Amino acid sequence: MQKETADKKDRIRKEVLKKRNLLSVEAIEEKSSLIAEKLFGLKEYVDAENILIYASMKSEVITDGIIEHSLESGKKVFCPKCTDKKNGVMEFIQIEMLSDLKAGYMGIREPEINESSKIFLGPTEKTLVIIPGVAFDKKGNRIGYRGGYYDRFLSKYNGIMSVALAFTEQIIEVVPSEIHDIPVDMVLNA
Repeated sequence: MQKETADKKDRIRKEVLKKRNLLSVEAIEEKSSLIAEKLFGLKEYVDAENILIYASMKSEVITDGIIEHSLESGKKVFCPKCTDKKNGVMEFIQIEMLSDLKAGYMGIREPEINESSKIFLGPTEKTLVIIPGVAFDKKGNRIGYRGGYYDRFLSKYNGIMSVALAFTEQIIEVVPSEIHDIPVDMVLNA
């Protein structure tokens, strides 16, 4: 059963990535802007003191403007850094500006860790985590890029508010889920 679900997720991942990758640069920019406006209007975003957010790449919803808006709004912004590839572990490191992000694991922009780095350790209240993914359903189930990084993170910080950003091309009827999969609280799309 697990193998069957994993195979189904792989098929969906390929199909949805193919659709997402066909979006034009203009469509990605326009839709990303609409999604960002939806996010900025959310009470959970407005009230958040901590924003944990991925740095977008390729055909993902563009997050650079969201990161800049959050920093300009006086929020603490944390971006993920893969710290243990073997066990699929990441930490969120506070950044002060977009240029703090450098190409890291698999070319993903991530902060560097040094002795002065501030690692997110809580609190979960007044914190909003913005999650990437490939495919989503209306219940918040998601298919990521394989690795379980966000599922592990969300299970560690139970109760943290989570929002996924997606293009309508990424929304499907039902995402098959497994026992370790943790749905997001909300999916914003355009």
